[in-house]
Amino acid sequence: MVSLGLLFRQFLKIGATAYGGPAIAGEIKKAVVQERRWLTEEEFLQGLAFCQMLPGATWVMLSTYAGYRLRGIRGAFLCAVAFVTPAFLLILVLSFIYFRWGDLWLVQSLFKGLGAIVVALVFNAFLTFSRSILTGWKVVLIAALSFAAFLLRWNIAVVFLLAALLALLLRVPGGKTQPEPAGAAPEKGRDWTDLLFLGGLAAGIGFLFSLAYLFHKPLFHLCLSLFKVGALAFGGGFTVIALIQYDVVEKFRWVTTKEFLDGIAMGQVTPGPVMITATFLGYKLAHGWGAFLATVAGFAPPFFIINLLIPYHGHLKRLPLFRTVERGILGTFIGMLGLVLFDFGRAAFVDVPSVLFAAGAFLALLKKVDLAYLLAAGAVLSIWVFGSLM
Repeated sequence: MVSLGLLFRQFLKIGATAYGGPAIAGEIKKAVVQERRWLTEEEFLQGLAFCQMLPGATWVMLSTYAGYRLRGIRGAFLCAVAFVTPAFLLILVLSFIYFRWGDLWLVQSLFKGLGAIVVALVFNAFLTFSRSILTGWKVVLIAALSFAAFLLRWNIAVVFLLAALLALLLRVPGGKTQPEPAGAAPEKGRDWTDLLFLGGLAAGIGFLFSLAYLFHKPLFHLCLSLFKVGALAFGGGFTVIALIQYDVVEKFRWVTTKEFLDGIAMGQVTPGPVMITATFLGYKLAHGWGAFLATVAGFAPPFFIINLLIPYHGHLKRLPLFRTVERGILGTFIGMLGLVLFDFGRAAFVDVPSVLFAAGAFLALLKKVDLAYLLAAGAVLSIWVFGSLM
C-alpha cells in the first residue's frame, strides 16, 4: 500500500512542475502510471474521461481521483491539497509583487521563456496521449471534429455531448478491462466515514464563508462567485476564464480588465490549473486571507463532486455503453489538447528565441530530463535572454 507521505510528496512535486493545462494530465500519468506503476494506463484513462465529464477543475479532480484510488478519502484530500499548494504559494508571492509595485517587467522576462517551454510540454503530452487514445479511425475522427469545434469556440458541454453521441453511433470500441494494479486500493461502496469526513470539511468551509460574510462582504460574494464557477464550469480552462470574467470584471467590478488579464497571465505561466487565478482575485480584495479563502472556494466544488461520485465509477466502467462514451470523451480531450497547443503556440512564438526555447525543451523532454531541472534552467536562461531584449 502506498504511504500517505509518499503520495503527498509525489503530488506536491507534480503541482510544482506541471504546466500547460492538459499537459498536467501527462505529468500525473508519468508519475502514477509510468514511473510508480500505482495505476494501470487503462484505469488512468478511465479516470481522466470520468473527470472530463464533470464540472470544475479537471486536473484537481484527476489528482483527487488518483489519491482516492490509492488511499481512499485521505489520499484524495492529500493529493488535492498537495497539487494546489505550490501554485497557490507562487501566485500569492506574485500577487504581492504585482499589487505592491505594479510592475511585471521581471515577471514578464522570467516567464516569456517559460511560456515557450510550456508549448513543448503540451506538445509532448499531445504525442503521449495520442498514442494511447487514438487507437482507431473512429476516435481519430472524433478528435478531429472536436478540435474544429473547440477552434470555433463551441460550448464545451455541447462538444462532450456530441462526442458521446457520435461514439455511440459509430459503436466505438470501449477500453480493455484490466486487472487491478498493485498499488490501488480495492473498490468499495460508499463508506459512512467518507461522508463524515466530507461533512466535516464542508462545515469548516461554511464557517470560513460565514466569517467573510460578517467581516468582508465583497470577499464573501467573490467566494460565492468562485464556488459557482467551480461547480458549473465544464472543461475548465477557457470556460473558467469566461465565467470568472463576467462576475469579477463586468458585474461586480472587483478588478479592472487589465488586472484580470494580468492575473490570467500569472495563472498561465505558473504551475497548476487556470482556476488558481482565484488566489490573485482574493488577494486583491483581502490580501493573504482573501487569497486563501478564494482558492478554497474555487477548488472545493470539484473536490466534493468527484469524491461523491468515485464509489460509483467502478460499477459504471463495467458497462459497455459507458466505456464507449468514455472513448468519445477521450477523443475530445485530444481535440482540446490540440487547441491548447495551437493557442499557446501562437501566443508564445513571437520571436526566434521563443521557438528555440520550445525546441530545446522538447529535445530535453525526449532525453528524459527531469522537469524541475528543465524549468529551473529555463528560468535562468529566460531572465538572461529576454531580460536583455526588453
